[in-house]
Amino acid sequence: MKQLGIWCLIILGMLLAVPMVTVFGGGFYDASLLANVQTMNTGGEDIESKEDEKELISALAKMVSADEQEEVLKAHAVMIRTYRMRRKLGIVSEGELSYMTQEEMKTLWQKDYDKNYKRLEDAVKETSGLVMYCNNELIEPIYHKASAGMTRDAKGIYNMDIPYLKPVVSEDEAVEDIIVTKEEVVTTLQSVYPTLVVQPSFLEQQIQIIAKDQGGYIESLQVGNSIIDGESFRKLFKLPSACFTMSYDDTSIQFRVKGIGHGVGLSQEGAIRMAKAGATYEEILKYYYTDIEIKNF
Repeated sequence: MKQLGIWCLIILGMLLAVPMVTVFGGGFYDASLLANVQTMNTGGEDIESKEDEKELISALAKMVSADEQEEVLKAHAVMIRTYRMRRKLGIVSEGELSYMTQEEMKTLWQKDYDKNYKRLEDAVKETSGLVMYCNNELIEPIYHKASAGMTRDAKGIYNMDIPYLKPVVSEDEAVEDIIVTKEEVVTTLQSVYPTLVVQPSFLEQQIQIIAKDQGGYIESLQVGNSIIDGESFRKLFKLPSACFTMSYDDTSIQFRVKGIGHGVGLSQEGAIRMAKAGATYEEILKYYYTDIEIKNF
């Protein structure tokens, strides 16, 4: 009987361990876990505690300029809240939120501190409790600074289909020209890829674009005897995005770059333009994140 009791405890432990691993390791959650998170605040009166509000404001101050349109601030408040709720549920992914301290806000805003803080506080309060879902799961609110005229399908970067991160037209194309000498290109490439065979005098033949996505972002390049993905290449040369063309002269390469950032999800510059045209924060979020719902957690 004693051994039977031990085996029962072992089996019970295994039954409890499996859902715990699924939730916290696999990044999924169920309705009961979400219900528990809804009652996490200490006061028990409001969905969002005062401490939550302060942290949301601190993250909002870091993510977007305080003098942007109200609807832009509200959209970002919902994005930050969604991100934070995912973390509370144990859904871990790359990247972390950055926060601005009160001292940093005062230094940055100076005489406008009270006005700017109030604008961010209002954005947080007016969207209190609102987060984004797709297929009843909290989304990962990926964003970038500016698009190349169209946002990207997440599959091009993450190698997986994410239903709410689909390409959409974004009227905020940013363009920048960056010139790098051929010698510097070779030195930089070989510092990361020591076995790479390239020569300054033959770069135009040795660097070829293999694939682009529908937004014009480069997915892969043939560089000498190696294949390099577009994001790795653009980070190597500190290019604003992986949407670029190349032109050559005797000593250098000119990169004409469109967009700022990886191009997936919400474009901050695009959101600003939409708000100026009269779009609400709900319209902005539902435009850049496909088939989502915005509702209380």
